[in-house]
Amino acid sequence: MRIENYLARISYPDFPQLSLSSLFQLHQSHVYNIPFECLDIHLGIPISLNMESIYKKVVNYFRGGFCYELNSLFNWLLNQLGYEASIISAQITNGDQPGPEYDHMAIYVKHEGDWLLDVGYGDLFIKPIEIKPDVVQYDGANYFMVKQVSENRYSLQMSATGTHFRERYVFSLSEVAIEKFEPQCQLKQTSEDSHFVQNLICTKPTETGRKTIFNQKFLQRDDTGRHITTLESEFDLAECLQKEFGIDIKKYQHRLAEMFQFSF
Repeated sequence: MRIENYLARISYPDFPQLSLSSLFQLHQSHVYNIPFECLDIHLGIPISLNMESIYKKVVNYFRGGFCYELNSLFNWLLNQLGYEASIISAQITNGDQPGPEYDHMAIYVKHEGDWLLDVGYGDLFIKPIEIKPDVVQYDGANYFMVKQVSENRYSLQMSATGTHFRERYVFSLSEVAIEKFEPQCQLKQTSEDSHFVQNLICTKPTETGRKTIFNQKFLQRDDTGRHITTLESEFDLAECLQKEFGIDIKKYQHRLAEMFQFSF
């Protein structure tokens, strides 16, 4: 596991200095270059929380991953670079109710303040969010605000306009061992109720918007508006993944043929 190869994977130009500006640039470079995706669930490839396995998948094989993979790997990198970073648990809010404990993994960094980092949510913040209650923060695309719920518990809220905020998840700042996330990681791969079992997703932000594969659709949002392309077959899907995300699944694409027999 080489730091230099990881930095090259996220197109980080130089070996970073231990600074707040480097922390911001690392986070932004990560979300722009490594997509959130749950392809392995649909390809029948088990997802392991072994750090070397995640590193090989993301760095050596130019893949993405979901929260447990991307945030645990990024947390490793930050610690290797000298940041005081730790894995924390979050509960994603669906409707008005937060999910179970260890539902989501995020990162807490203490460096010239307290910061929430998350490179494994999908569509969330591009830059770190300061854990400073009731302060509206803008990441260049959306507005965010942290609300304190109790002594060690916080709510992350998001808004497209800066006026009407919606809770994304609740989190605490207590460090959590990666092993604690194993049961939820397995459920998200196997349960019929899992959003990731029900849907094939690959997404990452761009300088002007976002591009996303959601089941049989390729969606692009940029300065010219929102554009949707229908993927007609597993061959189209594999080609789109290669062209738009740099992900090569061609040797596994036959495993996705069944999803094109249905409409989503």
